[in-house]
Amino acid sequence: MKKLSRNRLQFLKVLALLSQIRWYNIALLLLGQYLIAIFVFAPHGGRADVFYDFNTHAVAWSAAFVLGFGFLINSFYDHDADSINRPKQSAFERLVSKRTSLNTAITLLVIGLLLSWTVSYKATGFFALFAAGLWYHSHRLRNIPIVSHTSAAVLALTPFFGMSVYHNFSSLHTFAYGALLGLTLFSRELLKDLLMIKGDIIVGRRTVASEYGEENTRFALMVSAMVAWIPAFFTRSLFNEHAEIGIFIILVLLSVANLIALKAKNLEGLRWAHLTYKVILVLGILTLPFL
Repeated sequence: MKKLSRNRLQFLKVLALLSQIRWYNIALLLLGQYLIAIFVFAPHGGRADVFYDFNTHAVAWSAAFVLGFGFLINSFYDHDADSINRPKQSAFERLVSKRTSLNTAITLLVIGLLLSWTVSYKATGFFALFAAGLWYHSHRLRNIPIVSHTSAAVLALTPFFGMSVYHNFSSLHTFAYGALLGLTLFSRELLKDLLMIKGDIIVGRRTVASEYGEENTRFALMVSAMVAWIPAFFTRSLFNEHAEIGIFIILVLLSVANLIALKAKNLEGLRWAHLTYKVILVLGILTLPFL
């Protein structure tokens, strides 16, 4: 019985560590990178070659490992606020000690950089800067309203730029689509301010919601949703019919999510809005093959 209990505890610790790493976000990143490498960056006649290209895999997994490092570092800095805002999840994640989390973060960073080194020194420098940006966001930028939201959105999109640099690919329509996803991620950070406002105020963290109030944050969400329609309208000719449909659905859902947040009277309503954002990001990844 003791051995069974010990094994169960170790299993729960692994689950808690995966929760800190935000494995579902990393899985979404990997899916997005492979989709964009196969359907956007690779030539039409050579899409199958992507699966046999070690460097493409190395770039994708380097991003995944470095992002895992970033999530663990962010979890370390957010420990006090998360204990208030998400007490059950935070208690579960505390099955893993801070030392273990930090050691795992360093291990993930080293693996990510070593993988990128097999590609090129340029790739290693890119992911080293990415890792530094993730750390600096959690350490310093996280407490600066607007700057925090902008840096979080940029960092979330950064791995895709790494893949585009490796494949030596750039186009106006991919940048336009990236801008749309960036605005979506920016809005999601504003929504998270509303969800986490209680803990942020108690620990003294400066966010848009804690500094300027909940009503102003809700208004900013609606403005962000309206702004997202503008570049999408002027760049619609760059996309094919299937991509246009995906972008239109994203914009509609973005407006719906922010409307839910505007009308929400409690945390439950805000959680529905946040769930809608998760659906938007999944749809954003699935639209990549049609760009």
